[in-house]
Amino acid sequence: MAARPGMRVLDMGCGSGQVTIPLARAGAEVIAVDVSPAMIRLLRENAAREALTNIRPVVDALENLRLPAASLDAVVSNYALHHLADDDKRRLLRAATVWLRPGGHLIIGDLMLGRGGSAHDRAVIRGKIAALGRRGPGGWWRIAKNSWRFMARTCERPLPLSAWAQLLEETGFADVSGRSVVAEAGLVRGSRPA
Repeated sequence: MAARPGMRVLDMGCGSGQVTIPLARAGAEVIAVDVSPAMIRLLRENAAREALTNIRPVVDALENLRLPAASLDAVVSNYALHHLADDDKRRLLRAATVWLRPGGHLIIGDLMLGRGGSAHDRAVIRGKIAALGRRGPGGWWRIAKNSWRFMARTCERPLPLSAWAQLLEETGFADVSGRSVVAEAGLVRGSRPA
């Protein structure tokens, strides 16, 4: 999907605008949503620096988001949805099928990793632990803290790529595809049936 003038896009979990800004530069009208007021402030500063006026920043939790039916050409998210509980992911995807116009696209780039059940998961986890361990006490602290968060699913609740693809299909998306990007990162996409 290439952004173009007149296109209306929702960026879920926009942060400081890594995806929002390029979409706006291409001429798309972007609704940029993030739960963090600090991130939205950074986004506003970044947009102002480039004199971009086609961004509508919104501070809100994605779980609370309400938009008109068939009002969007695309919904995107970059490294934000792994923070949501699985039921909230499912509800958000169902809502996105309503917000998208027929033929509209959903693209999610995120942490796509299981809990270590596959050889891929275990290799990624071993690599992350080794990299953090080489950092010394600060890295060891992160290993301890993140191990608990990852296993207990208290802050980060990633799904493997296959589970994301299944979730898109279950919530009504067509032409679903996905691919690993690097280590724990994956990209999944689908479209609302025409």
